[in-house]
Amino acid sequence: MRLPLLFILCASLLFITNCKPDKEDCFDPTNPQCKNYDPCYGQKPVTADIELSQRIELGAIIGENVVYITDHDNIFPKSQIRFHCPLDNAKYTWILGSETITSQTFERHFFDSPFDTYTVRLIVEKIPNKSCFPADNGIDTLTLKFKIVKVCELAAVGVFKGKWDNIQSDSALISFRTFFDGTLTDSCNTGISRYTNLQNKGDTLFGSKTYVSNSEVINYYPGTLGLGNLNLKYQDSNSTVHIDYFIGTKHYVFRGRKYSN
Repeated sequence: MRLPLLFILCASLLFITNCKPDKEDCFDPTNPQCKNYDPCYGQKPVTADIELSQRIELGAIIGENVVYITDHDNIFPKSQIRFHCPLDNAKYTWILGSETITSQTFERHFFDSPFDTYTVRLIVEKIPNKSCFPADNGIDTLTLKFKIVKVCELAAVGVFKGKWDNIQSDSALISFRTFFDGTLTDSCNTGISRYTNLQNKGDTLFGSKTYVSNSEVINYYPGTLGLGNLNLKYQDSNSTVHIDYFIGTKHYVFRGRKYSN
Protein backbone atom coordinates (compact mmCIF):
# COMPACT_ATOMS: atom_id res chain seq x y z
CA MET A 1 0.00 0.00 0.00
CA ARG A 2 2.88 2.36 0.74
CA LEU A 3 4.68 1.77 -2.56
CA PRO A 4 1.97 3.26 -4.86
CA LEU A 5 1.70 6.33 -2.63
CA LEU A 6 5.46 6.85 -2.72
CA PHE A 7 5.40 6.39 -6.49
CA ILE A 8 2.68 9.03 -6.87
CA LEU A 9 4.59 11.53 -4.73
CA CYS A 10 7.80 11.01 -6.72
CA ALA A 11 5.96 11.33 -10.02
CA SER A 12 4.29 14.54 -8.88
CA LEU A 13 7.61 16.00 -7.78
CA LEU A 14 9.19 15.10 -11.12
CA PHE A 15 6.28 16.71 -13.00
CA ILE A 16 6.54 19.96 -11.03
CA THR A 17 10.31 20.10 -11.53
CA ASN A 18 10.02 19.53 -15.28
CA CYS A 19 7.34 22.23 -15.61
CA LYS A 20 9.32 24.88 -13.74
CA PRO A 21 10.49 27.53 -16.25
CA ASP A 22 14.19 28.15 -16.59
CA LYS A 23 15.94 31.37 -17.59
CA GLU A 24 15.32 30.67 -21.26
CA ASP A 25 11.53 30.78 -20.67
CA CYS A 26 11.48 33.84 -18.42
CA PHE A 27 11.26 37.36 -19.86
CA ASP A 28 10.68 39.67 -16.89
CA PRO A 29 13.36 42.41 -16.76
CA THR A 30 12.59 42.99 -13.04
CA ASN A 31 13.16 39.33 -12.07
CA PRO A 32 16.80 38.37 -11.34
CA GLN A 33 15.94 34.78 -12.30
CA CYS A 34 15.15 35.77 -15.88
CA LYS A 35 17.51 35.82 -18.85
CA ASN A 36 16.69 39.47 -19.69
CA TYR A 37 16.99 40.77 -16.11
CA ASP A 38 18.02 44.43 -16.12
CA PRO A 39 18.98 45.96 -12.73
CA CYS A 40 18.50 49.42 -14.26
CA TYR A 41 15.01 48.71 -15.63
CA GLY A 42 12.59 51.45 -14.54
CA GLN A 43 15.35 53.49 -12.90
CA LYS A 44 15.85 57.18 -13.64
CA PRO A 45 18.74 59.56 -13.22
CA VAL A 46 18.31 62.32 -10.65
CA THR A 47 15.40 64.31 -12.12
CA ALA A 48 13.72 67.52 -10.96
CA ASP A 49 10.05 66.69 -11.68
CA ILE A 50 7.32 69.08 -10.51
CA GLU A 51 3.69 68.16 -9.81
CA LEU A 52 1.17 70.99 -9.34
CA SER A 53 -2.27 70.40 -7.86
CA GLN A 54 -5.13 72.49 -6.53
CA ARG A 55 -6.31 72.16 -2.94
CA ILE A 56 -10.03 71.43 -2.61
CA GLU A 57 -11.72 71.56 0.79
CA LEU A 58 -14.54 69.05 1.16
CA GLY A 59 -14.76 68.60 4.92
CA ALA A 60 -14.80 65.55 7.15
CA ILE A 61 -18.53 65.08 6.49
CA ILE A 62 -17.70 62.84 3.52
CA GLY A 63 -14.50 61.42 4.95
CA GLU A 64 -12.15 63.71 3.06
CA ASN A 65 -10.56 66.67 4.80
CA VAL A 66 -8.61 67.78 1.73
CA VAL A 67 -8.62 66.66 -1.90
CA TYR A 68 -5.97 67.68 -4.43
CA ILE A 69 -6.86 67.94 -8.12
CA THR A 70 -3.97 67.72 -10.56
CA ASP A 71 -4.24 69.64 -13.83
CA HIS A 72 -1.75 68.70 -16.53
CA ASP A 73 -2.11 72.09 -18.26
CA ASN A 74 -1.04 73.84 -15.03
CA ILE A 75 -3.99 76.25 -15.19
CA PHE A 76 -5.75 77.26 -11.98
CA PRO A 77 -8.39 79.67 -10.70
CA LYS A 78 -7.52 81.82 -7.69
CA SER A 79 -6.90 79.01 -5.21
CA GLN A 80 -4.35 77.25 -3.04
CA ILE A 81 -1.76 75.31 -5.02
CA ARG A 82 0.44 72.44 -3.88
CA PHE A 83 3.98 72.14 -5.26
CA HIS A 84 5.45 68.64 -5.04
CA CYS A 85 8.58 66.83 -6.26
CA PRO A 86 8.05 63.04 -6.61
CA LEU A 87 11.78 62.36 -6.14
CA ASP A 88 12.25 61.15 -2.56
CA ASN A 89 15.20 61.64 -0.20
CA ALA A 90 16.82 64.52 -2.06
CA LYS A 91 17.85 68.08 -1.30
CA TYR A 92 15.25 70.49 -2.69
CA THR A 93 15.60 74.16 -3.55
CA TRP A 94 12.44 75.83 -4.84
CA ILE A 95 12.39 79.42 -6.09
CA LEU A 96 8.92 80.97 -6.26
CA GLY A 97 8.98 84.72 -6.79
CA SER A 98 11.28 86.15 -4.13
CA GLU A 99 10.83 83.11 -1.88
CA THR A 100 13.13 80.07 -1.48
CA ILE A 101 11.67 76.83 -0.08
CA THR A 102 13.61 73.67 0.85
CA SER A 103 10.89 71.08 1.51
CA GLN A 104 9.77 68.31 -0.86
CA THR A 105 6.18 69.58 -0.81
CA PHE A 106 4.68 72.94 0.07
CA GLU A 107 1.53 74.99 -0.57
CA ARG A 108 0.90 78.64 -1.38
CA HIS A 109 -2.38 80.46 -1.95
CA PHE A 110 -3.08 82.75 -4.90
CA PHE A 111 -6.44 84.16 -3.82
CA ASP A 112 -5.22 87.75 -3.99
CA SER A 113 -2.76 87.31 -6.86
CA PRO A 114 -3.36 88.96 -10.25
CA PHE A 115 -4.47 86.84 -13.18
CA ASP A 116 -1.13 86.13 -14.82
CA THR A 117 1.52 83.55 -15.72
CA TYR A 118 3.87 82.56 -12.89
CA THR A 119 7.15 80.66 -12.78
CA VAL A 120 8.50 78.17 -10.25
CA ARG A 121 12.02 76.72 -10.35
CA LEU A 122 13.24 73.54 -8.66
CA ILE A 123 16.80 72.33 -8.09
CA VAL A 124 17.29 68.80 -6.73
CA GLU A 125 20.49 67.19 -5.48
CA LYS A 126 20.89 63.49 -4.65
CA ILE A 127 23.61 60.83 -4.69
CA PRO A 128 23.32 59.38 -8.23
CA ASN A 129 23.14 55.73 -9.27
CA LYS A 130 26.47 55.59 -11.08
CA SER A 131 26.15 51.91 -11.95
CA CYS A 132 23.12 52.69 -14.13
CA PHE A 133 23.89 56.31 -15.08
CA PRO A 134 27.66 56.92 -15.09
CA ALA A 135 27.27 60.48 -16.42
CA ASP A 136 24.73 61.57 -13.79
CA ASN A 137 26.20 64.27 -11.51
CA GLY A 138 23.27 64.09 -9.08
CA ILE A 139 21.96 67.61 -9.79
CA ASP A 140 19.01 68.61 -11.97
CA THR A 141 16.99 71.79 -12.49
CA LEU A 142 13.50 72.39 -13.86
CA THR A 143 11.60 75.64 -14.47
CA LEU A 144 7.83 75.40 -14.85
CA LYS A 145 5.20 77.98 -15.76
CA PHE A 146 1.61 77.98 -14.53
CA LYS A 147 -1.35 80.31 -14.99
CA ILE A 148 -3.94 81.85 -12.70
CA VAL A 149 -7.04 82.58 -14.82
CA LYS A 150 -10.63 83.73 -14.42
CA VAL A 151 -13.21 81.06 -13.64
CA CYS A 152 -14.96 81.52 -16.99
CA GLU A 153 -11.70 80.66 -18.76
CA LEU A 154 -11.40 77.23 -17.11
CA ALA A 155 -11.85 74.21 -19.36
CA ALA A 156 -14.45 72.63 -17.05
CA VAL A 157 -16.72 75.70 -17.21
CA GLY A 158 -19.02 76.37 -20.14
CA VAL A 159 -21.37 74.52 -22.49
CA PHE A 160 -21.02 70.80 -23.32
CA LYS A 161 -22.66 68.76 -26.07
CA GLY A 162 -23.30 65.05 -25.70
CA LYS A 163 -25.68 62.28 -24.60
CA TRP A 164 -26.84 60.62 -21.39
CA ASP A 165 -26.31 56.95 -20.65
CA ASN A 166 -29.82 56.66 -19.20
CA ILE A 167 -31.89 59.11 -21.26
CA GLN A 168 -33.08 58.21 -24.75
CA SER A 169 -32.43 61.33 -26.84
CA ASP A 170 -30.37 62.90 -29.55
CA SER A 171 -27.35 64.92 -28.49
CA ALA A 172 -28.14 67.90 -26.30
CA LEU A 173 -26.45 70.86 -24.65
CA ILE A 174 -25.92 71.27 -20.92
CA SER A 175 -23.97 74.01 -19.19
CA PHE A 176 -22.15 74.87 -16.01
CA ARG A 177 -21.48 78.53 -15.24
CA THR A 178 -20.94 80.80 -12.25
CA PHE A 179 -22.79 84.03 -11.55
CA PHE A 180 -22.04 86.98 -9.30
CA ASP A 181 -25.34 87.03 -7.40
CA GLY A 182 -29.03 86.19 -7.54
CA THR A 183 -29.55 88.45 -10.54
CA LEU A 184 -27.49 85.90 -12.53
CA THR A 185 -25.04 88.54 -13.66
CA ASP A 186 -22.25 86.79 -15.51
CA SER A 187 -19.21 86.30 -13.33
CA CYS A 188 -15.68 85.23 -14.16
CA ASN A 189 -14.97 84.75 -10.48
CA THR A 190 -16.36 82.27 -7.99
CA GLY A 191 -20.02 82.85 -7.15
CA ILE A 192 -23.36 81.11 -7.59
CA SER A 193 -23.03 77.88 -9.58
CA ARG A 194 -25.78 77.23 -12.13
CA TYR A 195 -26.39 74.06 -14.14
CA THR A 196 -28.84 73.97 -17.05
CA ASN A 197 -30.59 71.13 -18.87
CA LEU A 198 -29.23 68.37 -16.62
CA GLN A 199 -32.47 66.39 -17.16
CA ASN A 200 -32.85 67.31 -20.85
CA LYS A 201 -35.91 69.39 -19.90
CA GLY A 202 -34.45 72.88 -20.13
CA ASP A 203 -34.27 72.81 -16.34
CA THR A 204 -32.09 75.05 -14.18
CA LEU A 205 -30.43 73.91 -10.95
CA PHE A 206 -28.09 75.68 -8.58
CA GLY A 207 -25.09 74.15 -6.88
CA SER A 208 -25.11 73.84 -3.11
CA LYS A 209 -21.39 73.48 -2.47
CA THR A 210 -19.28 73.65 -5.61
CA TYR A 211 -15.52 73.37 -6.07
CA VAL A 212 -14.03 74.28 -9.43
CA SER A 213 -10.65 73.52 -11.02
CA ASN A 214 -9.53 73.69 -14.64
CA SER A 215 -10.34 70.02 -15.27
CA GLU A 216 -12.92 69.11 -12.63
CA VAL A 217 -16.07 70.39 -10.94
CA ILE A 218 -17.31 68.86 -7.69
CA ASN A 219 -20.75 69.72 -6.36
CA TYR A 220 -21.45 68.17 -2.99
CA TYR A 221 -24.93 68.01 -1.51
CA PRO A 222 -25.96 65.02 0.65
CA GLY A 223 -29.72 65.57 0.52
CA THR A 224 -32.31 63.90 -1.70
CA LEU A 225 -33.93 67.08 -3.08
CA GLY A 226 -32.58 69.05 -6.03
CA LEU A 227 -29.08 68.60 -7.41
CA GLY A 228 -27.09 66.08 -5.39
CA ASN A 229 -23.51 64.92 -5.66
CA LEU A 230 -21.99 65.88 -9.01
CA ASN A 231 -18.58 65.24 -10.49
CA LEU A 232 -17.60 66.78 -13.83
CA LYS A 233 -14.29 65.68 -15.31
CA TYR A 234 -12.85 67.32 -18.39
CA GLN A 235 -10.18 65.43 -20.37
CA ASP A 236 -7.90 68.02 -21.94
CA SER A 237 -6.20 65.59 -24.35
CA ASN A 238 -9.37 65.11 -26.43
CA SER A 239 -11.74 67.82 -25.09
CA THR A 240 -14.21 65.25 -23.73
CA VAL A 241 -16.31 65.55 -20.59
CA HIS A 242 -17.80 62.97 -18.24
CA ILE A 243 -20.46 64.16 -15.78
CA ASP A 244 -21.82 61.89 -13.05
CA TYR A 245 -24.57 63.29 -10.81
CA PHE A 246 -27.80 62.81 -8.88
CA ILE A 247 -31.04 64.78 -9.02
CA GLY A 248 -33.04 63.66 -6.04
CA THR A 249 -32.37 59.93 -5.90
CA LYS A 250 -32.07 59.49 -9.68
CA HIS A 251 -28.59 58.88 -11.10
CA TYR A 252 -27.43 60.45 -14.38
CA VAL A 253 -24.30 60.03 -16.52
CA PHE A 254 -23.56 62.47 -19.36
CA ARG A 255 -20.71 62.08 -21.86
CA GLY A 256 -19.77 64.67 -24.46
CA ARG A 257 -17.37 67.35 -25.61
CA LYS A 258 -16.74 71.01 -24.90
CA TYR A 259 -19.05 73.08 -27.09
CA SER A 260 -18.26 76.65 -26.03
CA ASN A 261 -17.33 78.81 -23.07
